[in-house]
Amino acid sequence: MNQSIKQDILNILRETNAISVEKKAALMYEVINAFDLYKEPVSKVLWVPINAISPNSYNPNKMAIPEKRLLLRSMLDHGITQPLVVCAEKEQSYILIDGYHRLSLIKKDKELRERLNHKVPVVTLDLPNSERIVATIRHNRARGRHQIEEISEVVKTLASDGWTSARIMEALGMDADEVLRLKQFKGLGELYKDEDYSSSWK
Repeated sequence: MNQSIKQDILNILRETNAISVEKKAALMYEVINAFDLYKEPVSKVLWVPINAISPNSYNPNKMAIPEKRLLLRSMLDHGITQPLVVCAEKEQSYILIDGYHRLSLIKKDKELRERLNHKVPVVTLDLPNSERIVATIRHNRARGRHQIEEISEVVKTLASDGWTSARIMEALGMDADEVLRLKQFKGLGELYKDEDYSSSWK
């Protein structure tokens, strides 16, 4: 590469420290498109201030204390190996989709906060609220344990948003009985009035 071009690129990259996260994202997308790089979300990792990210209200995933200690030890020893997943709420403000336990541990641990300069790596998804909920469940379902109260609240929210049981089943990787039980757990008959019952229910 021509030395002057290389220097120009380095100068531009240094100047990005003075622009907003959103403008950095736009610049990164242009670079990715120009060089025909992979267009997956993970190709567009941004570093954003910890305090710019708000937790969601629908994460039913719980982690035991020993697992939290192990996760913290891993981040301290090996670094941050996975970005958080967020949705942009407004300028320089994000709602968390995946990475709640990592974010909370980083916020609490002084060594991590200072090492990361009070920022965390994120990838952003542009999703409406119902799809954000689904994305959170999908990211977490194979990891950790879901609490019955919280996961049934998720099913209630999706059903109230007009999602059919079939769509919920497909989106969250559940079977028909599981969706039905979660609806019944909330004690809301209107959520499962359209279900098909077997003869054993009569």
